[in-house]
Amino acid sequence: MFRYLDYIYSVYREKSFSRAAQKLHISQSSLSCTIRRAENEIGTPIFNRNTTPVSLTEFGTLYIEKAKEIYKFKNTLENYVSDLEAGVKGRIGIGASSFFSTYLLADVIFNFRKTYPEVRIELFENITTLLRKRLDSGFIDLMITNTRMDESKYQNIFLFEDRLYIMIVPSLLPPEISPAMQTPFSAIGTPKEENYPALSLEPFCRTSFLLLHPGNNLRSCAESLMKEAHINPPILLEVNETNTLYHMAQLGMGATLLGSYVIKKVGKPEDALFFRLKGTSAKRGTYINILRNRLLTPALKQFLEELQYKCQKEK
Repeated sequence: MFRYLDYIYSVYREKSFSRAAQKLHISQSSLSCTIRRAENEIGTPIFNRNTTPVSLTEFGTLYIEKAKEIYKFKNTLENYVSDLEAGVKGRIGIGASSFFSTYLLADVIFNFRKTYPEVRIELFENITTLLRKRLDSGFIDLMITNTRMDESKYQNIFLFEDRLYIMIVPSLLPPEISPAMQTPFSAIGTPKEENYPALSLEPFCRTSFLLLHPGNNLRSCAESLMKEAHINPPILLEVNETNTLYHMAQLGMGATLLGSYVIKKVGKPEDALFFRLKGTSAKRGTYINILRNRLLTPALKQFLEELQYKCQKEK
């Protein structure tokens, strides 16, 4: 069924028998006969020749979808063999938020490039939903997220645990919350944070919040914790970046939710307080997400090892 794959795919890509024949360096009549032979062997048409440009039948659409998977797998194998022969070379495509790019990946990439200068690294910053499409297509090799994705399709490599906190200035504290209930900055992200109370969001029902836009893991966690606390507080502002949340909360514009990793990386604020949260979404992981069937090139394998080593060292 896939003997004639290159011919069929060329017609699909060019949307023309004549242009495809030119690209393949064969005559149009020869190409047409080959496609007819393929359709006869399969038992159903692949192309609708009554449209301009030529289009796919329903079966043809399915055939091309599977053809793309075959080409993707073929390219992966060829790249893997090439990298094995050449050593640690090639390309690594990485997807992450701008925060992870700045505070987690920057020095790993810098050190990796010094050791392996022949590896080309491309970094793409965006939200998880858009990066996942690039991961699924094979355009990027890995993503860094706080999402444990479908285990049947993705491999999720755990990097570190992230505890959620509410960040708020003293003047905005609800009457029932005492500053003495805060978790000291020095304890955040360490085993000592367990020694301090974990709070529900219920007392913050009238507090104005600053949140990330919907579609982000932190926003989903915030909504989950609010639902568990049976509150629907006012959302004062939605932004794209956790750094923005941090600095606006520090100014006293409203309260926000942040992970312990963000808090430690951005640094101790002058006035804001942090209160550890409790709930099913108050603790999350940070993961490297990779397609489960993806072959790891020597370059990619080495990069993963160095990223994991950095996270282990920072614990």
